Amino acid sequence: MKFAIIVLVILAIVSVASLFIGEFYPVTAGGPGWQEYWQQELGISKPLFKVLTFFQLHDPYRSWWYRLLLGFLSLSLFVCIIDKLPTIIKEIRRDKFKDTEALQRLKLYSSFSTDKSSEELIKRLPSLFRFRSEESENGKRLYGQRGVISHLGQTFNHTGLLCLVLGGLFTSWLGFSTSVSGLPGDILSDPALDFTVRVDSFNIEYYPLGLGQYVLVDDAFIGRIIKRLDDERFLLETMSESGELANLSVERERLRNQYNINMDSGNISDYIAVLTIIEDGEEIATRRVEVNHPMRYKGFRFYQTSFDSNNPLVNANIDSALVVIKRLDDEALVDTVALSMDGKYQLPDGSLLTLTRFLPDFRLIDGEAMSASGHLLNPAVLLQVQKGNEDLYHQWSFLRSTFHHTDPEARYNFVLLEIFGFTSQVTYPTILEVKKTPGYFLVWLGFILSTIGLGLSFYFTPQRLWLVIRQDKGQSEVLMGGISRKNKALFAQKFDNWVKRLQEG
Repeated sequence: MKFAIIVLVILAIVSVASLFIGEFYPVTAGGPGWQEYWQQELGISKPLFKVLTFFQLHDPYRSWWYRLLLGFLSLSLFVCIIDKLPTIIKEIRRDKFKDTEALQRLKLYSSFSTDKSSEELIKRLPSLFRFRSEESENGKRLYGQRGVISHLGQTFNHTGLLCLVLGGLFTSWLGFSTSVSGLPGDILSDPALDFTVRVDSFNIEYYPLGLGQYVLVDDAFIGRIIKRLDDERFLLETMSESGELANLSVERERLRNQYNINMDSGNISDYIAVLTIIEDGEEIATRRVEVNHPMRYKGFRFYQTSFDSNNPLVNANIDSALVVIKRLDDEALVDTVALSMDGKYQLPDGSLLTLTRFLPDFRLIDGEAMSASGHLLNPAVLLQVQKGNEDLYHQWSFLRSTFHHTDPEARYNFVLLEIFGFTSQVTYPTILEVKKTPGYFLVWLGFILSTIGLGLSFYFTPQRLWLVIRQDKGQSEVLMGGISRKNKALFAQKFDNWVKRLQEG
């Protein structure tokens, strides 16, 4: 037991310390060369880095020393169970009668005479006790007990703890955990899986309009709902142009609680993905996965954890864009035209101006123009100038910025004034956590056994009663004693009531 306590204390200390290791030693094992990368990134000397990686501080809960501690604790618990079990079984099965002298030495002892026979007295004994009797020289001796099953509480507790530790050990040793991400239509795979998973769809659900939500009003400004006035109106807290807080009554139809994924995340109620399991080219099953409702297959569990807001698939369109055309040399106005998508306009030099692309939230990522969201945060259009089948030059024009790049071949400058008929559909990549925990059933078994053990220990009390009944000239002389491991004062009251019941008949 002392050894087990020492191991438990060490495990507690290193488990708490492991929670903070990543703050001071932020290393994650990856592909080839990850050690060299982190050594250079952290600026740690080579000998120190070797020591840190030897103790696997980048993954302490799967390190060899953590598993060794769990192994020692498992061995200690197993030895403890084996060592205590014979004594517990002996205590449960013990049938030991007491003679007169032994009864008189008990703290709870009473003797009385009655005209009832031994058979009648035995019928009036407490029914919750399991009695055994034997014949003596001039009467009977009885021994009864109840609640002895509580002796097994210790065994159940130790066995449950052993299962928990073994479950943690198996999970640390044979467990698997990774994250995968994909858009609808993508096939997700991993070397540890002998099957693939196709993402059929991914949806983000929002709460209905309610108190505390930040909402977009008239697609113009943001407010927070502080009160529901009636079914169609809400009271909002907003900020005026002067920076002061003000309250505003707004109709439901003017409000949107889904307006910017980076700002309205508190309004999200659920992430839901529909996945199809594919094995050997055959679709095995299609499952719906959402938060707290994972998909299980071949011991693997797929948890819906989040979504990738940085790499959305944006399908945005406009009916037309109002563009001002100016000469580049003298800024003279040429024309103001409304261009539809792929619509063409002939410039004075005979070339054709075409609106070829629209992005609602322009970002330049790795040299590629893409939309970071489906919201009109940085709207831009791509205008292409062609002559015949030859592309002469192009220009990105921004609705909320005067920035534009100048091509050496350019003869005109294009300014975006307005866009019309904007619609967008945004799909985000789902992020799934894939886990395999071989010790999962042992952990649950450990919780169940420990709960049973605690119940046996706290809700059952070992109690024993002894009686000697002597028959003499139609009278019965009764000697009675008892012992309780817990709640001794309450047991003493019950003992007095049992004695009175036998005396009064």
